[in-house]
Amino acid sequence: MTTRGGETALPALAVAGSALFWGLWWLPLRALAERGLPGGWASLAVYAVAAAVLVPVAWTRRARLRAGGWNLFWTGFLFGVVLVLWNHAVLVGEVVRVVLLFYLAPVWATLFALILLDQRIGPARVLAIVLGLSGAAVVLGFEAGLPLPGSLGDWLGLLSGIIFALSVTVARKAPEIAGLDRTFVSFACAALIAVPLALATGPAPSGAEMVRVLPLAAAVGLFFIVPATWLVLWGAAHLDPGRVSILLLLEVVVASASAALLTDEPFGWREAAGCVLILSAGLVEASPGLRRR
Repeated sequence: MTTRGGETALPALAVAGSALFWGLWWLPLRALAERGLPGGWASLAVYAVAAAVLVPVAWTRRARLRAGGWNLFWTGFLFGVVLVLWNHAVLVGEVVRVVLLFYLAPVWATLFALILLDQRIGPARVLAIVLGLSGAAVVLGFEAGLPLPGSLGDWLGLLSGIIFALSVTVARKAPEIAGLDRTFVSFACAALIAVPLALATGPAPSGAEMVRVLPLAAAVGLFFIVPATWLVLWGAAHLDPGRVSILLLLEVVVASASAALLTDEPFGWREAAGCVLILSAGLVEASPGLRRR
């Protein structure tokens, strides 16, 4: 791991760039939906292209893929589910609410670490849980009593965050598996998982629609998904985990700002307060790693 400030500047920019990509991810998704690739069809096209791009690399690493065993499969499968659910969430829900509910993932990761990894929960993590859940309660509101998700997009955002936390917990049981191998398996699983969702959300686009929109889907997969994933994998390998977590919180800011500027979705004091609380939870969660360094 690098230690001097100059040596970590480029990896930090890479992780921040990845967060910028993911914060704007809802824009190409909605563009694909408007052009005839709604819901699962967009996920199927994008992740099939992303997986296909990595096939030659995966072939050269086939021995490592086999050695990854069940941990690699389950991590990739769970993260593939996250990718597909997340995509559908930002298509059918409000971007800010979906992003904020997804970023409760550190809360669930802490609970999974306690249950599955037998890790102790210190005061900082207790504070992170309180802040995160408080932020979610503010965003969801108390008008109907207990603050629960009120739409399909809300539920999918919350569920994708829970499954993401579970996938990270499973991955921590086999840290020797390379991020590139997990990425390829995740993309391949996401493409397969998108098939039943695509069939359930509507008929396949016509041949003319496919011809018109597939170049855009291929460009999104090649120039958006692959770089966004590679940037975070490369940058995270050269930075402290706490710093990576803080930089990735930029996604919340970018998604919230872009949605507030480019859509007519509501963004008032409730969303702003929830954003501050959930960002604070992420900062508190990341702080122990930085203090140890």
